[in-house]
This record gives sequence, structure tokens and C-alpha cells, in this order.
Amino acid sequence: MPRLLAVVTGLMLAAVSPPVQADDAGLAAYEGQIRPLLKERCYACHGALKAQAGLRLDTVAAMRKGGDSGPAIEPGDAEFSPLVERIIEHDEALRMPPEGEPLTDDQVAIIRTWIDSGAAAPGDESPEPDPREHWAFQAPTRPIVPDAGAGWAREPIDAFLAAEHERQGLEPLDEAPPHVLLRRLYLDLIGLPPTREELLDFLADPSDAAYERVVDRLLADPRHAERWARHWMDVWRYSDWYGRRAVPDVLNSYAMIWRWRDWIVDKLDQDAGYDEMLRMMLAADELAPDDPEELPATGYVVRNFYRWNYNTWMADSVEHTGKAFLGLTINCAHCHDHKYDPIRHEDYFAFRAFFEPIELRHDRVPGEPDPGPYPKYEYGKAYKPITSGMVRIFDEKLDAETFLYTRGEARNIVPGRPPIPPGPPRFLTRGDFEVEPIDLPDEAAYPGLNAFVRQEEMDTRQAALDQAQDALAAARQALDAIDCEADPEAHTTARLALEVAEEAEQAARADLESLRLRIAADDARFDRTDADADEAARAASRGERALALARARLERAAAEQAEHQARQQTDAAEDALAKAEERLVASRQAVEAAEGALESDSTSYTPLSPSYPERSTGRRAALAEWLTRRDNPLTARVAVNYLWGWHFGEPIVGTPHDFGRNGAMPSNQKVLDWLAVELMEPSTPGVEPWSMKHLHRRIVMSAAYRMASHTSDTDHPNDAIDPENRSLWRFRPGRMEAELVRDSLLHVAGVLDLARGGPEIDQAQGLTSRRRSLYFAHHGEGAMQFLELFDAPDPGECYRRTTSVVPQQSLALANSELALAMARTIAAELEREPSCDAEVEEGENAFIRAAFERVLSRPPSDEELALSLRFLDRQLALFDGVELPEVGGVSPPPATDPRRRANENLVHALLNHHDFVTIR
Repeated sequence: MPRLLAVVTGLMLAAVSPPVQADDAGLAAYEGQIRPLLKERCYACHGALKAQAGLRLDTVAAMRKGGDSGPAIEPGDAEFSPLVERIIEHDEALRMPPEGEPLTDDQVAIIRTWIDSGAAAPGDESPEPDPREHWAFQAPTRPIVPDAGAGWAREPIDAFLAAEHERQGLEPLDEAPPHVLLRRLYLDLIGLPPTREELLDFLADPSDAAYERVVDRLLADPRHAERWARHWMDVWRYSDWYGRRAVPDVLNSYAMIWRWRDWIVDKLDQDAGYDEMLRMMLAADELAPDDPEELPATGYVVRNFYRWNYNTWMADSVEHTGKAFLGLTINCAHCHDHKYDPIRHEDYFAFRAFFEPIELRHDRVPGEPDPGPYPKYEYGKAYKPITSGMVRIFDEKLDAETFLYTRGEARNIVPGRPPIPPGPPRFLTRGDFEVEPIDLPDEAAYPGLNAFVRQEEMDTRQAALDQAQDALAAARQALDAIDCEADPEAHTTARLALEVAEEAEQAARADLESLRLRIAADDARFDRTDADADEAARAASRGERALALARARLERAAAEQAEHQARQQTDAAEDALAKAEERLVASRQAVEAAEGALESDSTSYTPLSPSYPERSTGRRAALAEWLTRRDNPLTARVAVNYLWGWHFGEPIVGTPHDFGRNGAMPSNQKVLDWLAVELMEPSTPGVEPWSMKHLHRRIVMSAAYRMASHTSDTDHPNDAIDPENRSLWRFRPGRMEAELVRDSLLHVAGVLDLARGGPEIDQAQGLTSRRRSLYFAHHGEGAMQFLELFDAPDPGECYRRTTSVVPQQSLALANSELALAMARTIAAELEREPSCDAEVEEGENAFIRAAFERVLSRPPSDEELALSLRFLDRQLALFDGVELPEVGGVSPPPATDPRRRANENLVHALLNHHDFVTIR
């Protein structure tokens, strides 16, 4: 049949033929294989999001109807179906799908067979819904709390979970034993297990009131902020600088970014609102430009910095701002319209426009040396990391324009296309978005106006003047002590030294006066005094020229002194004398030049700092404001999803970085929405909006959080209904994160250093330093091996951590010098307790109980107690008659006393116990 006739016949059939009835085999193939395949590979271009060439493939009826070129399928005849023709096309420019690998022969065969058998379709098939109606794109509303969970529910979230339990016939587990619950709470809220004393106190009174007191105390504990800072640092991609650390050359992120890490800790400690933290990270330079406590927050954007390619910096800023705060893969629209979500190609560039004007700058910090201006990129030049000050962003290019380009290549700018203004994805704003420029305070534009800068500069020069005056007095005293007639040469030497000291004192005095005049000129320039700005600038300029003359005269005096010394040395080389004479001649010429310049007229003088624009575009401030609006459907949901996942081991939306149509559906949307609204609009009086501590409290006070994590039943009925525990009928046990394993080793030994903040610590000190793991260098060019073994986060992207089980983890705890040292430390401390003395009746039992309570946060069972006693006896038998040698080079060394060595081995075994590394 000719092609034209086939198309015409197909159109007639589509118009007059009734829907093809489904046969069982064809319907099964369509439902089970073909529709999922079309959804994965074809709906992006031929579905509800987009209907290229007028064709949709999301229903059989739409395929029969076809698009601009007629029907896509000929039911009963795959050979003449355009759909089949396009998927087997050899020409890559014409083959469909246009991206990715071609469909396999098996996939094509399934489609052919289905069409040949009549293209069966379900009778109630409906097209894809409008992508804009996706659940995550609707502003959350507080759902009505169901009347469910009687006798079990403690919090509204329990009632929502209970309703789902009742629907499925699930029975939630009872509350966990007190020791399990306390350890869970401590590890969750502060990242450290309870001390033995804290455990025993709670076991003595495990009431609800006591539990609530523990919750409140841990939420107020400064260690809570450090624990949860590490969680958020995963999402916000915290990384110290890296790229070529051996050179060293900063390529990715930036030095001194640790101030952002400390800012996160401080803000969480203060319970700053999540909305406020988000706004500061994106736009502190616009929203709090004169607040040095907030400005380190822009480290969030600094972290994306990549020196060698500005477009990479922009691309990372778009991608990870979209993922971290909105749960949207905006980056998928870099090259074309998003395949699943209603994000246009243009939307990607509108989002990039938020960041287009930015540049880095170095700000001076009180008490630290001036880091100097940020060095712009020059090809082939290495940039050593700065060691003082603060790095942050600012809008440098106020007229920056963003142009659309194709194929993800910045060189492919579409000609004739006007610049794209900044804005979020249009489907989320419906056009309701405005940007207003922001006028900045003078100190932000010119940091030299800051009082601490002026004072430190004045103090430095005053100290130099005081030192010069002391040196001058000493030089005069030295000259007065020499008899000119008795020792004319010494007198001449002392006189020249005095002249140098006099000129040095004059130079120091001129330097102080020059600074005073420059400060006065700055005040006049910024209208801080009534002085004439031009006259003040002329005075400052003359002061600097006077300083130049004073320094030239000092150099001349020093050159005269050096020339005299060279002449007095009888064995001096001729070239040394020649150089001294050349220096003297040059210094005299410099004095003459400086004297001549003194009479010139100028208003130019050296500023106390770099200058920056007096305005900012306001683009990022507008983005931050939009993100934290009450009607934004995503921001609060995304934040709550992370919080829930970190508390329960599994987020409600399993793809926390993707809430779009290609992401996972929520396991319980009502819980997610109730918590999202509760975050923004707390139902508890007196609680500030967006308080994360409030949400922590509601979660850990819930019955769901307090549930046991396992049951003694080998065949529990719930396992048959919900084997993956998606409905949360029990608490999910999980292994500690890498940082918790290391920190807990130090904490149970009582040696964890709780010093807070400061520059990153070298990874090589991981087994010797006692600082918390949060403060060690974290970057993409190396890792601490101990943390890496326990799945430390990827600094490139870690929206969800991975958890592995490998033999090296057990070996690290069994053979690591850190674990061995902590075992010896713990054993020695426990032995000092009177009740644990082996010579005392029940002493061994008391030692074992104390060791279990300290290391595993629980008492031993009767069986464990008996096994531990046998272990100690066996160890003593092994050591019997053996002289245990002293071991040097380790601290503390292993005990040489058999009983103490046995105790150390028992504690070491407990540190290797599964319960030590598990949150139950």
C-alpha cells in the first residue's frame, strides 16, 4: 500500500472505527511493558508536558488520532505504522527517541506484536494529567488530623500514620525499651551516646516527663547544632577548597570558607529560622550587607566557585540551588525543555540570571591581617589560598545579561534573542515576580570606613612611631657616650646611625599623619564631615607625597650609612662598594624627585580598602524572598523531608533532590504537608515560624519515633503486609554515620575535645586529634581514611548518604590504633571505680556491667554477663605465665598486668559490637 494511501486510510479508520477492544495478551503487554516504555522514553516530547508535531503518545486513542502527519499507529499492521518507522529509523537525525540509546530489538518487537494484534488498550485509559497539577507543585495546606491511633498516638503525625496502619491492617510496635530510646535520642540529637551517668539517671526514671526533659536539654545543647550542621552541610555541599592542593592552587570552593561552616553551627544553635538561613546563604550581601556575622553565609554560593570556568560556577549554582531548596532538577533544562516537569529551556537561563552578576571578594576581619583584594583569574597563574579574612560574594556586574544558548554550550548563543531576565520557573510564579535594586551602606561599598580597619591601621602606625622614637633615643644615647676625639671612627658610625634613626622617626610620623589625612578625606568624600571633599583629598594626597619624601630621605640616610660601612671594610670587594655607591646615588635622585612631586596638585590618594559597587542588583534577594513565601509549594516540603529522613532513616519522598514528576511519590503526603505547614505556621503558641528545633521536638516526642525497631517474632504479620516498612510500623534501625562512629569512640573514652569552630584541621590528624569530625578538612581531593570507610559524604553531591557493609569497617574498629587507644583509656577509667576492683567481691561483674553501660549504653543481659566472665577467664589463662612486654610509641600503651590487659580486650570487643555502631 503506498504511504499516502496508508495515511489516508488510517485517518478514515480513526474517524469511523470504534475503539479496539482489549485482548488479554495485548492488554497485558501494553500495561506491563509498552506504556511504561513510552512513558520513560516518549512522554517528555509527546505527552501532557509537550505534544511535538501535535502528537501525544500517552493513550492509544491519541496514537490512533495522531498528530500533524496523521495517525502514529495502524492497528493490526505494524509495518505501516509511523511510530514503528521512526523508532527503527537508521538516520540518527530522524530516529526517535532523539536522545539516548535506540530502543532495543526486543522492545521494538514487543511494540510490533502489540500493534499487529490490534493495539489493545484498556477501556478506561485516560491521558497524563497536566504536569502543573502535580501534587508537589500545589501549595501545602494543613490536612485535618484523622481520628485514629487511639491509645497510641501522641502527636498529629502519629494519627496520620495510624490511619494508614489501620487501612492496611498494620499493628505498630510498642515503645522501645528505655535504654534503646535514650541512646537513639542522644545519637540523633547531639551525635554522641549518653554517658553512663546519664543512662543510669534515665533508667531510674524513664517516665514521659523525664523523657521530655531530656529532649529539651538536648535541643538546647550546643552539640545539637554541630550534629545537625553536618546534616545540612551534606545538602548544601559544604567543601573546603580543592583542585590542586599540592601546588597549592585554589580551583574549587575557596579558602576560609570554614567561616560558613561555623555560621551554620551558630545559626542552628540559635534556632534561626530555616527561611532566614536560606535568605542569608543566597543574599546576605544584599539583605544584611553591614552585618559581619551574617556575611559568611554566602559561602553557600562561594562553594560552587570554579576558577577556570565561570559557566561551571553558574551551572553548579543553578543545579544545586534548585535541588537543595526546591527539590527540582532545574539543571535538566540546561540543553532543552525539561522532559518531565514544566520547566522550560528559558527557565534555566532565567534562574542562572540570579547569579550572573556575582564575583568573589575578600573582606578584612578584626584582629587578622588584611587578605588583600581578590585576585582575578589570569591564565597560567597559580593562586595560593588566603589565610586570613572572609571570602564572600557581591554583585560586581550590575548590568550583567544572560543569553540563551543551545546544547549546553555557552558558545552557542542564539543570535537575535534578547537577554533573559531573572526569575524562577515560570509555572511556579505565574508571572508574579519582581526584582528591585538595593542601595548598599557605605561600609559595604568601601570597607575602609569600618571603625576596626581605621583603628587597627592607626594602632599599627602608632606602634611603629613609638618603636622609632625608642630607637632614636637609643641612638642619641649611643652617640653621646662616644668621645669624638678619642674614637672618631666610632663617633662617625654612631652619627650616621643617629641620622638613620632620625629619618626613620620622621617617616613613621609622616606615615601616621598621612593615614590621618586619608581618613579625613574618606570622611569628607562620604559626607561624614562638613569638610570640603576636594580640599581634604588634596591634603591626603600631599600627606602621601610627604610620606614618600620622608621614606626617600630615610633610604638616603641608610644608603649613606651603608656606603660608609663599605669604605671602612678593608677587605670589602670592589663590587660591594660599587653597589653601595650606586644605591647612594639612586637614593639622592629619589629625594630630589620626591621634593619635586611635593609641589604638584592632586586629589589622588591611596584608599584604605578596595571599593565595590554602591548598589546591588537585588536579584538574589528577590529569589530568597520568593523561596520563603508561604505560598511556595516546595521549600518547606523539601526541608521537612530532609528532617524526617534524618530522624527516621528514610525520607517521606525517597528522592529528596527531586520532587518533580520523575521523583518518588511520598510515602505519606499528609504527614509531609502537615509538617510543612507546621514549620511555616507553628500551631504551638510562642513558637517562631520556620523553627527547626520546634519540628525536631514534635518528631522525637511522637509515638512513631519512640517505637521499637525490631520484634522478637520471626514471622511478624506486618512483614507480609509492608515488608519495607514504608508505613513506619516500626522504627528503622541504621548504622551510625561515619562522623558519629569516630566521635563516639572519643566520647565514650571521655577524651573528645568539644572546642568549637575555627579553621579546618588537616585530615592526616584524624587519628591523633581529639576534635569533633565536623571540623576536619572536607573536600574532593582526599579524605580521612577512617571516615571514608564508614561512608563519609561526597563533597560534590550528597542529598542522600549511601551506607555500605564491607569488611574494612570491622577491620578499622578491630585494628585501628584509635579504637585500641580508646579501649585502654576506658578500661583504665573503669578500673579506678571502687566497685570494679577485681579484688572486691563481684568486682568482675561490676566491671562488665560498667563497660556495657558506658560503651553500649545498656546493661548486659544475663547471657552476655556470663559470656564476658568466660572471656575474661580465658584471657587470663592465655596470659598465665607469659610476661607481657612493654610497648612504646603508642599512647596509652597496652597494660602489662594480665588482668588489666584482659579488661582492655573486653572493652575493645564491646567497641566492635554491632550495637556500638547501630542506632536502634
